[in-house]
Amino acid sequence: MSMVCSTVIIGIGSPHGDDQFGWVVIDELATMDSGDAILRKINNPVDLIPELETYNRVILVDASIGLPRNEPFLKLMYMDAKDHKLIREMPGRSTHDIGLYLTLRMAESLGKRTDHVILWIGHGVSFDKMSEMSEATVIAASDCAIAIAKELCDARNVAC
Repeated sequence: MSMVCSTVIIGIGSPHGDDQFGWVVIDELATMDSGDAILRKINNPVDLIPELETYNRVILVDASIGLPRNEPFLKLMYMDAKDHKLIREMPGRSTHDIGLYLTLRMAESLGKRTDHVILWIGHGVSFDKMSEMSEATVIAASDCAIAIAKELCDARNVAC
């Protein structure tokens, strides 16, 4: 299979409060220069499994509880031992059928690559059904999109 693009950015979310974080980041990135990255929105983490073998870099964006309060979002490398431990230990509160960590573990058990996965996790507080995002999470989503776009731009500049 020939790859058209080396990077996919997947926003995981739902219409429930701060769980919209991943979707909002994708909406923000769509208005910025994100190079040749493909932008996707999904509501069930299991839907990301086919993307793991299609792209050289998979960036996942999702909300979670349990981040340090002073961190509106974190960038975590799935294969980094310290980051992996943090991802594994995040509280399992999800509006999805199966959470992100368990999805990635399932992908590994199916023989899928995960060594190229980067996670941007936003600090979520309220996940009430069909509610608006909290103001702090809206700001964090915008800032996270800017950070991702900057990183993509920096990577293109280094590659030139």
